[in-house]
Amino acid sequence: MNAMTHPNSSTSTPLQAWVEKLLQYMLACYGKRFTDQWCMVEQRDIVEVWAEELQDLTHAELKAGKEALAGCAWPPTLPEFQRLCKPPVDPMKAYYEAVAGVQARVNGEMGEWSHPAIYWAAMPLAVELREQTYSQVRARWEAALAAQLAKGEWAEIRKPQLHLAAPGKSTTSTEKARTAIKEAAGQVVHKFASTDWAVRLLARADAGEQLTPTQVLFARQALDRA
Repeated sequence: MNAMTHPNSSTSTPLQAWVEKLLQYMLACYGKRFTDQWCMVEQRDIVEVWAEELQDLTHAELKAGKEALAGCAWPPTLPEFQRLCKPPVDPMKAYYEAVAGVQARVNGEMGEWSHPAIYWAAMPLAVELREQTYSQVRARWEAALAAQLAKGEWAEIRKPQLHLAAPGKSTTSTEKARTAIKEAAGQVVHKFASTDWAVRLLARADAGEQLTPTQVLFARQALDRA
C-alpha cells in the first residue's frame, strides 16, 4: 500500500469509516514506517478485517487505543492495536486506585476510576480497602477484580448519594443536622465505637441500594467525627 485511497464511503459502515480515519492518522504519524508495513495489503482489505475484529470494542476502548498510539514508535499490527484498546489491568495499581477512590467516596466525591470494573470491585470491599494492607486483602481483591473484568460491560459509575459541605462552610449547623436526623429516624444518635458500619452503608449506597438521605447523612457525619 503505497498511498492511502478512500473506499466507497457510501457502502462503508460507521466502524469501517472510523478505521479509514485511523489509517490516515497512522500514516500521518508514522509515514514510511506505516506504508512499508502495509505495502503488500490493499487498504480495502485492511479496513474490512480491522472493522470486523474491532466490532466488539466500545467507543471508549477504541478511543483509548488511538490515544495510546502516542507511546508507540512503530505502527501497531491488529493484535497490538487490540491490546492498546484493552490494556490489562494491574491488580496492585488497581488496588491503590481503589483505596483512593473509596476514600474520595466517603468524602462525598466521585473519585478517579480508570476502569469501571475497579469501582464495582471496590464497593463491596470498601471497609477492607480502607483498613487492610494489600497483602491482607490481595486474594479477595484480585478475585473481585477478575470477576468484574470478566463481565465485559459495566453499569455507569454512580454519583455519591450526598455531598456535605466542607467543615466551616455548611449552611446547616451540626446541631441542626443532628436534630433533623433524630426527627427523621425517630431515634437518638448513638455513639459508635467503630465507623465500619458507616463505610459499609456508603458502599451499599454507591453500589445502587436505595437508602434514605438521612441514612447517608448520618454515615458521613459519623466518619467526619471519627
